[in-house]
Parts: sequence; C-alpha cells; structure tokens
Amino acid sequence: MTKYGLHSKVSILKQLTWDRHLQTPQDIYHATAGKIMRLLKLTVNLFSPKGQNEFIKTWKDFEHPTPWSRLPNPISHCESFMMSDCLRLSMIMPFILNRFLKTFHIKDNELAKIQQRIHANRIDLVPKSLIKCWVLVSKSMRLVFKKDFSENDYKNLEQNLEMERKILIQVIFVFFLFFIKQ
Repeated sequence: MTKYGLHSKVSILKQLTWDRHLQTPQDIYHATAGKIMRLLKLTVNLFSPKGQNEFIKTWKDFEHPTPWSRLPNPISHCESFMMSDCLRLSMIMPFILNRFLKTFHIKDNELAKIQQRIHANRIDLVPKSLIKCWVLVSKSMRLVFKKDFSENDYKNLEQNLEMERKILIQVIFVFFLFFIKQ
C-alpha cells in the first residue's frame, strides 16, 4: 500500500496544524522585504501632510534606472508593493529623503520624540537621523545579497546590522509602538 502513497496509519506529521502567526517562513528575501515595507509605512506616517505632499512630488520626479518598472505611489498604494519593489525602494529611499526632508515635513510631536530618543540638542538632526536610518538599511541590503562573502564581509554585515538595529530603535521605535496599537 505504501508504494502508491497509501498508509494504514495516519502519519504523525499529518496531525500538525499550521499556524501562520507562529510558523512564518524566514528566508532572507521575505524577511528583508518585510522589514523595508514596515519601515516605509512607519516613515510615511511620520510625515506631516505637507511632508507627504513633498515626498510624493520628489518621488514622482526621481529618476530611476531605465530597466525598472515605475514603482507605485508608496503612500496610497503601499499594499500593492511587491517584494522586488521593496528592495528597489531601499536603494532609492535615502536619495529621495535627502532631496526634500526637513524638520517641518515631520509631525511636531514625532519630531520631539525622536529628538529626545537620539539625544540631539538640535531639532535639525532628526531628519538626518531618519535619512541615516535608510542609508544603513540600504547598505544592509547590499551586503545581505552579495554573491560572495569573505570573512571581512561577514564582519562588515554584522557591524552594519548592529548599527541599523540601534538607529531603528532610536528613530522609529517610539512611533512603532504607537503604530502597533492602531
């Protein structure tokens, strides 16, 4: 009977149930794309209405490589981003933010919280920290998807991921807690 896939007893593995909340596949492609998607949502939610308008304007005017298809609007069509879109986004987001982001583009209450968490004595360091956050995420993506790794590459990746973790906690963490409650 087992020759044709028939069994006299039910396999013990058949009794397992799938819980998508506890048993999520964690391959690097899905994990990093998911991280970028969450960071995008959190970043966009930090923007004031004027900041969102400037972001969209800069987004539309940003020149991207010719072979890339046009990425959807990250504010109104965030949910339609594919994983490849997220990885492309990680490459261009630091440049987009660098072109427009000023303190008045960030909500006042979030600006104050981030300034406090990064221990900045000047408010203009907050947008720079947000840009630095995206730069570190972009560098991580470059290192994670590198074809060949040397011992030094592993050390660089470890250092970069540690710096990324620290800045994500400082810049985004306060808002992340608020975002989860909604």
